[in-house]
Amino acid sequence: MTHLLKSAGLFLLVIFAGVSVQATDTTSGEDGIDRLSFMEGRWTIVAQYHGEDGWDTPLPAQRATADTVLGKSFVRLNAPVAFPGATFQFEMTLSYDRFHNIYRFAFLDDLNGYMDIYTGGFEGDTLIVTNANTGTDFPDGNGGVVIGKLEIMKTESGYQLLGHISGSKEGPYTPYMKLTFTPAD
Repeated sequence: MTHLLKSAGLFLLVIFAGVSVQATDTTSGEDGIDRLSFMEGRWTIVAQYHGEDGWDTPLPAQRATADTVLGKSFVRLNAPVAFPGATFQFEMTLSYDRFHNIYRFAFLDDLNGYMDIYTGGFEGDTLIVTNANTGTDFPDGNGGVVIGKLEIMKTESGYQLLGHISGSKEGPYTPYMKLTFTPAD
């Protein structure tokens, strides 16, 4: 019995040591969470929505913050976003899954009370993510679904998030929203 307990204890020690090494190895490499460091800071955010004749008039500016959390493993953005007829608060947590070489975003908002998950990667200097394969598309009110695609890229004075929507995973995607982030005063 003592031998069995020692063997079980050694087995558990090896497992915990392996988990500990994986859990504390936060090296992210060139494609890791460090590629999103341009998002960190205090921002002025301006929302625009795409109408029939192009981009509508920008809505009033809001303040946003983005910080790294949990030992710089994630980037968390908190922002109120002006929406035609309302302002909603959203939180976006961004991660890099180094085991699968993919970025994941979780969006939460107080308008829909919904967690939307996006996945994707960088194409050049633009991060492109969609909810096409995550099971978090949402109903369009007419029996169909709304699939979202986001493009996030640095600009000369900050960064921009472009939102596109489609009724199918294959597209085509049409412009929907543009969020422009510039450093807050």
